[in-house]
Amino acid sequence: MADLTVSYLGLALKNPVIAASSGLTSTIEGVRKAFDAGAGAVVLKSLFEEQLRAELKPADGAGFAHPEAEAFLAGMGMNEGSAEYLELVAAAKKDGRAPVIASINCAGGTFWADFAKRIAAAGADALELNMGYLPVDPSEGAAAIEDKLVEIVASVAKAVRLPLAVKLGTGYTSVGHLAHRLAKAGAKAAVLFNRFYRIDVDLDSMSLSAGPTRGSPEAYHESLRWIALLEGRTGLELCASGGVYDGATALKLVAAGASAVQVCSAMYAKGYGALATILGEMESWMGSRNVASLSELKGRLARRNSDNPELYGRLHYVKALTGQG
Repeated sequence: MADLTVSYLGLALKNPVIAASSGLTSTIEGVRKAFDAGAGAVVLKSLFEEQLRAELKPADGAGFAHPEAEAFLAGMGMNEGSAEYLELVAAAKKDGRAPVIASINCAGGTFWADFAKRIAAAGADALELNMGYLPVDPSEGAAAIEDKLVEIVASVAKAVRLPLAVKLGTGYTSVGHLAHRLAKAGAKAAVLFNRFYRIDVDLDSMSLSAGPTRGSPEAYHESLRWIALLEGRTGLELCASGGVYDGATALKLVAAGASAVQVCSAMYAKGYGALATILGEMESWMGSRNVASLSELKGRLARRNSDNPELYGRLHYVKALTGQG
């Protein structure tokens, strides 16, 4: 049987297939189903900054930047979520079948370090900082936005010894430069990529409505590109997120340099058993090609290991558009 063990965030994982943060990992029952399906680790559903602000007051007394979100959560009775979240961390850790990664959705608050200490005390093996900041102010420059992210990571890294992963969106001028800065600030891994909530328009009611909530099987290509480009070059481990629906996709991402892959939409589409299916397909492919372990595959197609690194830049693009690729 193929050896699927990997190391991610300094944690020994029995395989690289991680149940991503979602509603499916918001309860202990959901976490146990992910473990039953063979998840190498589970990222718990994110606790939102808006939920935490009601309980933890910023030391600097700064006003809340998203009052409409806070008001919505208050109306839903979701402002008092931190105690329940810590209970979930403790219960998931007690199960003991795979590492438990807590997740907090940060939009710029200055108080995450305090709550990170409570997450560590509850028993989390690691912490994923989901940087859900959408720059809607045209006067705010790229440098200021990145500085904000780096500041959050540095404050949490200073407060706890938990290994930190940072989940990023695609909309940064230089993903590699930002990743390098986050590594210097104390992050151990980057999860590529977060997908911002999408909106649509209801023409009948002339109002905004929800856009698609799930990623497609084609969504992995953007993650694949940047993992292949950045593997081994920023000081961060890289974890893929988006479009992982089958074992072949997971293996492609590992070959590009991913230490692990996160699965979300496939679980919504096919149930928790999607994790077991992906693992089975990975083992089958490796067995048919006499690949004994994932360590033989990891990073083989990353830019830094390539005989043709120029293909990762403009040459590949030109070839594709001229029909020569």
